[in-house]
Amino acid sequence: MDAVDRMFHTLVRALRAQQPPADAKPFSAGELHDRILPYRHFRRELNLETNREYELTVMQLLSGARGYLDVDERLRDVLSKELATASPDPARLRDVADAECQVSPNKKALVPLARVSGPLRAERSECAYCSGALPMGRVLHYCPHCGQNLQVTTCPACGAEVEADWRYCVVCGKGAPEPAK
Repeated sequence: MDAVDRMFHTLVRALRAQQPPADAKPFSAGELHDRILPYRHFRRELNLETNREYELTVMQLLSGARGYLDVDERLRDVLSKELATASPDPARLRDVADAECQVSPNKKALVPLARVSGPLRAERSECAYCSGALPMGRVLHYCPHCGQNLQVTTCPACGAEVEADWRYCVVCGKGAPEPAK
């Protein structure tokens, strides 16, 4: 999972966490940058070291990368052209801050609904996301190194995230792993 994938997953979870859930409503590029996923609040979860990395990743996502977002042509054109230059200028985000976009309905299913079944007691020595060493025998919710949710299980067939109470994977249909007791 690279920075664009992490940002998309984080975006969908952030929109779903709003009351009422906003993962089906359009939002502006400026809202994404300033209100929905502000760097200061999500830099750890996104695993981005600098504000420039964050802004370039936002530009990639808003340019329509991987079809994660349905974006208008102006937004796609401006940001795609800028990203194709030798040294992209993140300030171009301000030029398209009012442009609207929306989570692509067919890509939204890639991010499972988050239901936490309880804390995880570390039974493995390293994080599945970043390979950082985990403190053994302690109750863990998130990796202390990358901040990823350690309570999510993955489908043994395709690797998609699977909620603890699901019996089947929503991506490939295979039987989900039994929840840890």
